[in-house]
Amino acid sequence: MSNWFQKNAPFLGVLALLIFITYSNSLSNAFLSDDIAEIVNNKNLGSFSYVTDHFYGFIRPLLNFLIFHLTGLNPFLFRFTNILFHIGTTWVIFGLVSYLYSKKVAIFTALIFAVHPLLSEPIAWISGGLYPQYSFFFLLSFLLYILSKKKGGYYPWSILSFFLSIMSHISSLMLIPTLILYEIAFGSIKKSWKKLVPFLILSLLYGLFAYANLGERETTLTQIHYQERGVDNILITIPIAISSYLELLVWPKDLTIYHSELSFEPMNFIIRAVVLIVYLGAIVYGFFKNKVAFFWLSFVIITLIPTLTPFRWTWIVAERYIYLGSLGIFILVAWLIVKLSYKKNLTKLIYIMFTLVIVTLSARTIFRNMDWRNEDTFWIATGKTSPSSPNNHNNLGDVYGRLGDKQRSIQEFQTAILLKPNYADAYHNLGNAYRDSEDIGKAIESYQIAAKLNPRLWQSHQNIAASYFEQGKFDLSLQELDKAIAINPKNPNLLIGKGIIYLQIKNKEAARESFLKALQVDPENPQANMGLVEASK
Repeated sequence: MSNWFQKNAPFLGVLALLIFITYSNSLSNAFLSDDIAEIVNNKNLGSFSYVTDHFYGFIRPLLNFLIFHLTGLNPFLFRFTNILFHIGTTWVIFGLVSYLYSKKVAIFTALIFAVHPLLSEPIAWISGGLYPQYSFFFLLSFLLYILSKKKGGYYPWSILSFFLSIMSHISSLMLIPTLILYEIAFGSIKKSWKKLVPFLILSLLYGLFAYANLGERETTLTQIHYQERGVDNILITIPIAISSYLELLVWPKDLTIYHSELSFEPMNFIIRAVVLIVYLGAIVYGFFKNKVAFFWLSFVIITLIPTLTPFRWTWIVAERYIYLGSLGIFILVAWLIVKLSYKKNLTKLIYIMFTLVIVTLSARTIFRNMDWRNEDTFWIATGKTSPSSPNNHNNLGDVYGRLGDKQRSIQEFQTAILLKPNYADAYHNLGNAYRDSEDIGKAIESYQIAAKLNPRLWQSHQNIAASYFEQGKFDLSLQELDKAIAINPKNPNLLIGKGIIYLQIKNKEAARESFLKALQVDPENPQANMGLVEASK
């Protein structure tokens, strides 16, 4: 292994440098979207309990915990970790393809994978980093498994890598079907089944645990993303998903975090269904005529299986989902390029065209990284590619509110509600926008609808309480705060709010009690301490 690294060090260095150049302009980008809740507003980030609470996927929490203690809330190192995993994954791909086929095929594959803009989401977005992370361990385990066929010492390391992969992301469970498919195509299940057993046991154990926690995932989707429960028709969703990924691999133009434009005219859908049928036909044909094509075309489907279910646990299309599966297409493209390059009259042309493609893909990725610069640039860019996304209209409402365009902010929240009538967060944000515009009546009405749609949305009760307080309706304000506290009893700000109202109505004993309860939750809270002093006078 050390000899291989020494021999290939120059090209591995080139790959790392190319990736760093392509993604260097993302390192100064701000925290975005899920990063805010998971990192910026995560009060437990600096506590080791943050790691132990996620023991079923501890690697990323552990990395976040260590980075926080090294640099605090600086996005640079969080994002640099994603780039390092992408470099590692690309290196493993180079080693895997070199071993299976040829160094030429490996070079072309690794170069495409290194810079393709479709893969930028899980690298430029901190919260998307789970995908290059699990893919690194997944492919490393796969490579070590293959190497163990000639040298058994690699086998335990393959199992360890698989363990680290499933501790990174549930999609790692697709390694077992990948190994089985590899044995069907190039080996022998009869001879290798014993080596597959440890992988199968780990998969079953983790799969059972993951199944037991599906309720938490469903709660997140329904209460945070307001996704309606139900079952989708996979005869519709799978053709859309596969054809969309293939389209973006060939022409990565409309990149977006919300692929909301997935409603197609009948003829367009028929074309997409035909694309899927041809793709599946190519897999069947490859089984009999070309095992390499059979395996890698199947690999794309296998790695996407967790996202292709009829259950609404995932989005139909998300760019991060194809991070690992894209390797199957890239290997076949590289294999074809190498075949064409052997023709003397095409060699120079192929190399020139490939260089131009890599430069173009790199440039597209660099420009895509600029979209992720901050919340404002990102949601405005997403609005251009995802005009039907209620989530993005909700985010745009926040953007225009920060920019001081109150009317446009209200319009964006109203559009989000029009697209998703049960969108409690949009109603809550609409209430904020009305409150900023000093339309307290409409603000309270919007907050009330939000609280009705999402009974766990304590913030709406808090804001109704604040609105009533501004109107001098202290009794109504206390009632709303009590509702918020019933939902979120350990929030010191809610208890402090009650104390302030009691001070306002001259009930110092009740105020003192509220401030003491706040201090039980947060002993160092300055507002609670000041309130307690005031209530004791």
